[in-house]
Amino acid sequence: MYILDEQTKELKEISETTFSENGLKERYDLQEWIDNNPRILAKELGAQEELLIIQKEFSEFDKTNERLDLLALDKKGNLVIIENKLDDSGKDVVWQALKYVSYCSALTQREIIEIYQNYLNKKGLPVNAEDKIIDYLENENFSLNTGNTQRIILVAKEFRPEVTSTVLWLRSNNIDIQCIKVVPYMWNQNLIIDVDKIIPVPEIEKFTIRVSLKDAEEKKNAITQNMNAELYSKYWAKLLECAKSRDFSLYDKRTGSQSCWISTGAGLTNIQYNLILLKDKIRVELYINKESSDDNKKIFNLLKEEKDIIEDRFGAELTWELLEDKKASRISISSNDSFNRDDMANWDRSIDWHIENMKKFENAIKPSLEKIKTKVSN
Repeated sequence: MYILDEQTKELKEISETTFSENGLKERYDLQEWIDNNPRILAKELGAQEELLIIQKEFSEFDKTNERLDLLALDKKGNLVIIENKLDDSGKDVVWQALKYVSYCSALTQREIIEIYQNYLNKKGLPVNAEDKIIDYLENENFSLNTGNTQRIILVAKEFRPEVTSTVLWLRSNNIDIQCIKVVPYMWNQNLIIDVDKIIPVPEIEKFTIRVSLKDAEEKKNAITQNMNAELYSKYWAKLLECAKSRDFSLYDKRTGSQSCWISTGAGLTNIQYNLILLKDKIRVELYINKESSDDNKKIFNLLKEEKDIIEDRFGAELTWELLEDKKASRISISSNDSFNRDDMANWDRSIDWHIENMKKFENAIKPSLEKIKTKVSN
């Protein structure tokens, strides 16, 4: 690794060092870095992937006291086992990780939520684990740890040939395992960490034995998801039909949806007006989800500069969510009335709320969106 000396126009080599030379520990340093900022791994995992750390030093396995370093979820609800080493991977790290995967493959959805809640409680965060998972997955009807989709990430400065050889063989047999190299450098008494993927991410694998309890849960989840998809389809079809007679043309180009939301463009690429139908609440929102997180935060902040004007147009306070730990940002308002998605007798009331509030919401937001178009890339 090199750094540019701007005065001499020379590239000067930065000295590679080791974790041990700098008194760094696996448990108290490397593990904490990833726990506090899982984005350290995100770029190397590809596709702007974000991981949600749900536990560290997890040891609640049946009939064994072994402890894995970090347990996470990916955006598909798969469990991710992260095993950290420092300067040397050692020769047994793959076997160690595979054991953890076999243990974790039996975890049910409810158990995973409880594991995450315990993690949040230990950190002193007064939040509900299930709500956090819904927000992370952007799916109210999520499923966790389905089938044999568990993943392994090995992190170390150096990987032994017997480790990389085994990893490559596992990949060829559809086991989702990857190696990420973390190398420390010293420059002007500052420690610089370079993170690099040395083995590409394989396709999702099928591995390990299914447990009967988890099988039953997965079948139940599949049935529930199919029922919910049918329910959403009926709700949005009814709303779109009602919209035709209400002088509400914003969603005219939409034919329906089987998800808990239905969206339409707001005049800028990847910025959408969403109608949201959750189990016990409904809302309307502007969802800002361009490719760049920086662009999303810029657009959000430009709109927030007109917060008073927008809320005055709407006639009420809105919820402004920068969502600092996510790529997207959101402006929304939710109904204050009690609501039950499954009670079709109340759909007329919720459809009225959706249509009337999205009308007002679009009229409040649109002039400000038009105003900032020249300041942002489309």
